Amino acid sequence: MSNTKTAPKKGQETKEVKTIAKSNAAQDSQKMSETKINDLINPTASARIKKLENFQILAKKHDFLIAKQNELTKFIISSDGTKEKVILKNASGFELEVSASQVVEKVLYVIQEELSTFIEKSEKEVLSFNI
Repeated sequence: MSNTKTAPKKGQETKEVKTIAKSNAAQDSQKMSETKINDLINPTASARIKKLENFQILAKKHDFLIAKQNELTKFIISSDGTKEKVILKNASGFELEVSASQVVEKVLYVIQEELSTFIEKSEKEVLSFNI
C-alpha cells in the first residue's frame, strides 16, 4: 500500500472549481438580496434624505409639466385661428416662422399629445415612488 496521493483527473478538477465558483456566486447574490431587503425595511437617515431629494426632483418635474399643460391650454383657448404662429430657433440663431393655421393646429396637437404622455409617466413615477 502506498501513502502517496494520486493527482485528480483533468475533468474532475475543473468540475470542483466550477462547483465552488457557482456556490460563491450564489452566496454573493443571496447576500446582496439580503442587503437590499434590509435597506428597504430599515433605511438609514441619510438614505431616506437622499430618497426625499429624489422625490422632490420628481415633484418639480411633474409641477413643471402641469404648468406647461396649463399654458398650452390657455394658448389653445385664446387662439382664433388667424393670428397664431410657430417659431422654431436653433442654437446657431436660425429661425423658422410658420403662420399657416393648419400647420399650427397640427403642431399644437402633437405638442398636446406628447405633453399628456409625459404627464402620465410623471404621475406614475410620483405615485409609485417610496421614500
